[in-house]
Amino acid sequence: MSTPAGAAHPARATAQGTAGQATATAAQTATTQTAQNAPAQANQNAPAARAQQPQPDPGTQRSSTPRLLRVARTAATAAALLTGVVATGTFDTSGLNSTPNVIANHWVAAEEARVEIAEADLVAARAVAEAVAGESTDADIETPLTAAADAHARSGGDAGRAGQVAGDLVRVGLLTGEALATAPDDAEAATTTYASASALARTAADTAQQVAAQHATDLQTGSRSMLTALVGLFSTALLGGILVWLALRTRRIINVPLLVAAAITGWLSYVSVNPSALPLDIDRRVDQVATAATALQEVREARQAEYATVLGLDDADLETAGMVAGDAVFQSGSRDAEAAWTQVVDGHEAVLAADGPAAALEAVRATETSFAQAEAALQELLDNRLAPATSSIGTPAAITSGVALLLGLVAAVAAWTGLTQRLKDYR
Repeated sequence: MSTPAGAAHPARATAQGTAGQATATAAQTATTQTAQNAPAQANQNAPAARAQQPQPDPGTQRSSTPRLLRVARTAATAAALLTGVVATGTFDTSGLNSTPNVIANHWVAAEEARVEIAEADLVAARAVAEAVAGESTDADIETPLTAAADAHARSGGDAGRAGQVAGDLVRVGLLTGEALATAPDDAEAATTTYASASALARTAADTAQQVAAQHATDLQTGSRSMLTALVGLFSTALLGGILVWLALRTRRIINVPLLVAAAITGWLSYVSVNPSALPLDIDRRVDQVATAATALQEVREARQAEYATVLGLDDADLETAGMVAGDAVFQSGSRDAEAAWTQVVDGHEAVLAADGPAAALEAVRATETSFAQAEAALQELLDNRLAPATSSIGTPAAITSGVALLLGLVAAVAAWTGLTQRLKDYR
């Protein structure tokens, strides 16, 4: 019996529908599995992908170190060299300085100037006192004034002050001449005029003494102490900081050349504020000359006070002047001058007790021999100490300046070498 045609068609349709559903189900299942496996595959492929990415070069991570080393090398070298240059005394806070030999010559001239000015004032006082007492005088004030002006012109002082001193010395000569011309007719006017001249001489002497003291300080400390100390301390701190930074940066404990450079700058700083650390004994030599010059100046000023007492000047403090001069003579170390000056001081009572200019003048003259002995002894002492000043003081000072510059160069080379060694590690 045959099947009806209509029944066969539904059966095929059913079979086809079932097959379509199975295919769709399989596709859906495959899609789901693919989606579930995607993260795992991604996780498995990630290390490989990261491995394929270019990694930074270790040298690239340290690229800043060579640059910093170059900067540090330049700074350290410049600081060390600058310390040496400043330590020579060529520069100070006011600008360019003279060489030590030139400073020594200026100092000698300034010491000569102040004693010559005191001599000029003494000669003027004696001449006016003799004129007021009614005596003729042969005093030559032009010679000491000319010597004082010449010495001060060679002292290398400030141009303004040098001009002022030169002008004051000219006025001293003019006023003294005026006092001498007035004395026969008007003793009081002559005394007043001389008092003005003496005041100018004292001002000029004080200026010369200040110039001498400044030059003495320049020779003893090099006039560079403050500037060298500041620059040296800064350089030492900078080099020390670079040493620490270098140790931390490069894992090296110490850089010997850089340590040497820091030690040199530190030593130059120390010497700048402690010049006695140098075995040159410049301080003692300078002090010896200054002591002799002070003694001679004080003795002449005390003698001038004797003649001022003859003139009756109100500011003539003879006892104080004699005491100050005595102390200065004692400090000079000249026993001959001390013995002679003691005799001069012993005659001060007679000068103070004299009645009238003529009697006082005679009392002063009574000790003329003793004064001449004291003055000659101190002048010889000063000349003996001034004569070798340039060679015994200026030359050693010049040598120390050269050594300071050489040490600065050594420190600069050491700083450059030390940092160059570390820089080569990165090449």
